[in-house]
Amino acid sequence: MRTKIFALILISCMAILLISLACIQVGWHERYRVMSEGNRLRVVSLMAPRGCIFDRNGDGLVKDVLCFNVSVIYSRIKDMDSLADVLSSVLEVPRGEIAADIKKSREQPYSPVCVAADVGIEKAIHLEESGADYPGLLLEVSAKREYIHGNTASNTLGYVGCINRSEFETLKHYGYQINDLVGRDGIEKYYDEYLRGRHGGKQIEVDHRGRKVLTLGFREPSPGKDLYLTIDLELQKFCEELLENKKGAILAMDPEDGAILAMASAPAYDPNIFVSRTRRQEINDLLKNRDYPLLNRAIGGAYPPGSIFKIIVATGALETGVATQETAFNCPGYFTLGRATFHCWRESGHGMLVLKEGIKNSCNVYFFNLGLLLGVDRISAFAKEFGFGACTGIDLPGETPGTVPTRNWKKKRFGENWYKGDTVNYSIGQGYLLCSPLQIVRMMSVFANGGYLVKPYVVEKIGGIPVSSGARIDLNISPGSLEIIRDALRKVVNDPRGTGMKARLDNVVVAGKTGTAQTSKEKNHGWFAGFAPFEKARLAVVVFDEYGGKGGYYAAGTGGRVFQKAEELGLLSGDRDQPAEDRD
Repeated sequence: MRTKIFALILISCMAILLISLACIQVGWHERYRVMSEGNRLRVVSLMAPRGCIFDRNGDGLVKDVLCFNVSVIYSRIKDMDSLADVLSSVLEVPRGEIAADIKKSREQPYSPVCVAADVGIEKAIHLEESGADYPGLLLEVSAKREYIHGNTASNTLGYVGCINRSEFETLKHYGYQINDLVGRDGIEKYYDEYLRGRHGGKQIEVDHRGRKVLTLGFREPSPGKDLYLTIDLELQKFCEELLENKKGAILAMDPEDGAILAMASAPAYDPNIFVSRTRRQEINDLLKNRDYPLLNRAIGGAYPPGSIFKIIVATGALETGVATQETAFNCPGYFTLGRATFHCWRESGHGMLVLKEGIKNSCNVYFFNLGLLLGVDRISAFAKEFGFGACTGIDLPGETPGTVPTRNWKKKRFGENWYKGDTVNYSIGQGYLLCSPLQIVRMMSVFANGGYLVKPYVVEKIGGIPVSSGARIDLNISPGSLEIIRDALRKVVNDPRGTGMKARLDNVVVAGKTGTAQTSKEKNHGWFAGFAPFEKARLAVVVFDEYGGKGGYYAAGTGGRVFQKAEELGLLSGDRDQPAEDRD
């Protein structure tokens, strides 16, 4: 009896063994084959470098530099404690931080996850020698983004950051990997698809200790395309020096085609902090900064333009026939509308003025009268025609359209009717009107180039191939009106007592307009916008001085200095299109 029971147990065990063997050989064959191949075969990703960014003269602004990253493959780690100890010792990083990063790699157990970036060549060699003793440890050679000139043009260039989980899930089908860098702002973001390369890789066979035996396959990584900007590095640096310790923006643009030669926004920031793991506190401080250095004030800030807007009101009045250059109004220093009194900036008044003198002296009372003649509907229509209230289409993210108020806009926004007092404020660039410095320099370019609205752009070439700047829009302004406004703008800078006298130069005739915009705070914004040379303009400039006071002081003087520097660099003459090495 016991023999039968023993035989039955033996048969049962053999049956279980055979069934298990069958399951392993047939049912679980693919699973164990993959595990076996995983122990023998490895795929090593070869990261593609991002494209470099150069200025208009070929001077480097952004590049990738070689660096060494320490990664782990969680599924291959045999002794996590021992691995954490050696990494902490070699990298000189607290063990707790390393251990936390290793545990976090469980989220992608079969993919390399970076736990330490840019460790330096000495530490990299040390870890490479120890790699065979620590399965799952991987030393990767990659590229680190370097912004060569630090803060220079930071708001235009932007910065990069690691792809997050939600972005990866969306973009992984387009070749993105979990450790990829993506553009977060500026050119880096707008042209990310061109700047990022296409990753390569190689499949290798390893022995039981993880050492390479044979390369089975290889695909060369394809680097991203280089970008060549319209920015002139020397002029850009000069503009940023002029904005030191201030808040505001300076823009310099070719009025003929919209090429941006300088775009300075202050305060700025160092994009290099976003590619370094050791500068996280600096990132936190930057994000909490109440001066908003990440805001590109040149394109993303919306501000009342003040008296610069008067030239649009004047153009509208001339084009509609409600006024001529001989239309005169008396300025006693104030203007009465019903029970309200509106003041001119000059308390004693300007006396009797015609149109050109009204622009030259930036007389508020003159434009109160002119604005009421033109009316809110036509003021709004001309503002929109000159590009206000809409994005310019510049090849940068974060542009604001600003605000062009109308009767319907006010009714919808505040539930109130439009009053004549609103029109009075509107006519001098105050009230609800908001615009960006880019819209101002674009508007000024119309009077510099003979009546065309251009599309601004900052990238000249992608991978050596020129980028089309886009067609100009003819505003169909009569030559007579253009000439009247142009001559008035020349008087603003070059005539005695013109509000823009501080922008005057001895060797170049500058034309322009100042502006002082009231704000909800006690301090006002200062503006200056102009172009030069007067007869054949090669550069349009806007200076925005945030809470800096009257436009006829710092803003106008700074505008003159920008034109002077541009003249020294050959940007106001015919040799600006020659290679840098051919210039004097």
